[in-house]
Amino acid sequence: MNKADQVIDDFSVKAKTKTQLSFGRLMLLGILAGAFIAMGYLAFVRVAGTTPKAWGSFSTFLGACLFPIGLLAIVFLGGELVTGNMMVLTFGYLKKTVTLFDMAKNWILVLIANCLGGALIAFLFGHVVGLTEGDFAAKTIAIATAKLADSPTAMVVSGIGCNILVGMAIFLGAMSKDFFGKVVGVWFPIMIFVISGFQHVVANAFILTAAVLAGAPFTAGALLTNIVLVFVGNAIGASIGLAVPVYFANHTAAPVAATTVVTEPVSKSVNQVINR
Repeated sequence: MNKADQVIDDFSVKAKTKTQLSFGRLMLLGILAGAFIAMGYLAFVRVAGTTPKAWGSFSTFLGACLFPIGLLAIVFLGGELVTGNMMVLTFGYLKKTVTLFDMAKNWILVLIANCLGGALIAFLFGHVVGLTEGDFAAKTIAIATAKLADSPTAMVVSGIGCNILVGMAIFLGAMSKDFFGKVVGVWFPIMIFVISGFQHVVANAFILTAAVLAGAPFTAGALLTNIVLVFVGNAIGASIGLAVPVYFANHTAAPVAATTVVTEPVSKSVNQVINR
């Protein structure tokens, strides 16, 4: 198992690599990651959408057990996820491998790509195939309505809670060197954030788009407000809520080089003085 300080060092190197990706590759990897997250959410809707009401929160638990497949796919297959980059690039900034401008630019471009990927899955599989409509439309719209019903403050705070857990999942996954360890490290924090109902900007891009396509009367302003505020909350959670305290808790200053003082024997020094 990797130690926390080693993971931080690895992330700081990864951060620089992420900022050096070409625009085309960055957008491709971002769309891919957004699609992976959307596929996990699609599984959630399909499981929780038609369970009996008497099951209560157990239906949410079942859906949450499947949701982490999206982040696992990113970990093993590749992809650029803005909520993960919020933590990784913060470590890079603290270790001085990336600049504040590099970090902000990456976050914005990857957010756009992630939202495109999520919206694409909502259109192709949710709408064209009908996987979030028909018998599942009520659940899709109910989830999206609940996301938009939060106050602006609640959206930000919910986003903070979400990305502390997402960052934790990525960090714990990176600490393990084997497949099973990475799966366990990623799975449980993601499952907990879904059960808790926290807001994730990329997941929201999927479910809000799916709800609109299913007939929900949301305004463009309401959708944009949610995406922006949850993005801000996610950024605060990953950077200030997780990366900064973890960095300073595990950061060790470079050892000070020992100064060697060479002293000549007293007798030798005295003889030199006498013989002058």
